[in-house]
Amino acid sequence: MRSTAAATLLACALGVLTLLGTAPAPAVAGSPRTVLDLGDSLSIGTAPYLRARLRGYRVDRLYDVSLHAHDAAEIVTRARPSLPDVVISAGTNDDPRIVSTFIRAISRVVEAAGSRRCVVWPTIVRPRAVGATYDGLNRALTRAARRHRNLVLVDWVGMLRRHPSWLSEDGVHVSVAGYRARAAAIATAVSTRCARVT
Repeated sequence: MRSTAAATLLACALGVLTLLGTAPAPAVAGSPRTVLDLGDSLSIGTAPYLRARLRGYRVDRLYDVSLHAHDAAEIVTRARPSLPDVVISAGTNDDPRIVSTFIRAISRVVEAAGSRRCVVWPTIVRPRAVGATYDGLNRALTRAARRHRNLVLVDWVGMLRRHPSWLSEDGVHVSVAGYRARAAAIATAVSTRCARVT
């Protein structure tokens, strides 16, 4: 059953995206591009630094600390007519044993985005949960990115392997330095790699 928080987020998402119109707006010289930043608690920590990095972009933000990938997929799918490029932080709250559900969520997001929109998705870092690692979810993201050129991954796993001191004791959230670096990597993906897609 869908949680009240997820239902509220969905309602807010549809309200925000309705403001963008019923179809992707044509690019106008001097007008900012729009990015939907849709995510969990990691998005909340990253948000102020990402906004600073994406000057010249309009960033619409929709966050739920307990966001699951299937929640993100439903929001993106239902908002498809007015969807901008999307940054998604999801999977950290998912059950790592149920990879098939995560794969379906990725597919729904990519299909809803279509070939003219870019989806930026950081890989997932979290300690083992319910007896399983998050390697299966990350493999699913990697395979999907190989099939879909508009799915751009940020190697958050690799970044934290190189900088383990960023991680907090919970093994999920990070220091200010970590959030700044995460924002920089996402912004680079949006401004350079997504430009090649769209």
